[in-house]
Amino acid sequence: MKTLSHIYEYLNSQGIVATRVAHLPSVLDTIGGGSSVVWSSHALQLTHHSALTSTQESMSLASMAAVHQLNLVPDVSILDLCAAPGMKGLYANVTTPGIHYTANDISKDRLMRLKRLFSNHNVTYTRLTNIDARFADKFYESKSFDRIIIDAPCSGEGVILGGDDKLLYTWSAAKVKRLQQIQIKIVKSAWNLLKPGGRLVYATCTLNKNENERVIKKALGVELAVTTSELSTESLQSLKHAEAWRVLPSQNSIGFFISALEKSKMLHLD
Repeated sequence: MKTLSHIYEYLNSQGIVATRVAHLPSVLDTIGGGSSVVWSSHALQLTHHSALTSTQESMSLASMAAVHQLNLVPDVSILDLCAAPGMKGLYANVTTPGIHYTANDISKDRLMRLKRLFSNHNVTYTRLTNIDARFADKFYESKSFDRIIIDAPCSGEGVILGGDDKLLYTWSAAKVKRLQQIQIKIVKSAWNLLKPGGRLVYATCTLNKNENERVIKKALGVELAVTTSELSTESLQSLKHAEAWRVLPSQNSIGFFISALEKSKMLHLD
């Protein structure tokens, strides 16, 4: 049976030192309208109020930090390639009105959750698709998006070390290897869909190098400059091209990995 020690040993073999720390959300500020967006030092919480119901969802600070790296402005087209259940897309739309948001996910059930989430918060999307992200470039028009975010399927080490055991018993080095092959194909497919001058954000909720910087190296030939640290609202970074952030689990955040790539710096890969 898998235990935390297996994950610690695997990460330590790659020079990554991380320990389990359960994160503790707390409310800091509120802005509103039909929906309220509640910021905390640890999370983002959105609440929708209507005459009959009140629904509430929460988003980790690490996920918010990943969306932050898209550098969104009104009128840009964004593809959320592994979008469901939708919190990153909701956050993007609430904080940057006027974006042209396309959501895709391989799971129909999870897409239904996204649709309900967006409906609850009166947020619209440009397009909703249910395709395998590895083959997205066969479905969408080439070079058609200004921004792409990939919250890739992963082994979930950052979630496990963030205090959640659900993924612990399915974790293995073999699973990491299988997922890496999927992740590489997704990144290559996404790159074909990105406009020249566009920005791609690749993120996972895992910590190992094989699912993170080595994916980018194998997919695009790029060596990422990786910073490793904990995350807080005060330490939120804006990543430059080919930079990445390995977010260690802390009271502020689950473990996470975020990287940014700009196609204008890499046109030779087109």
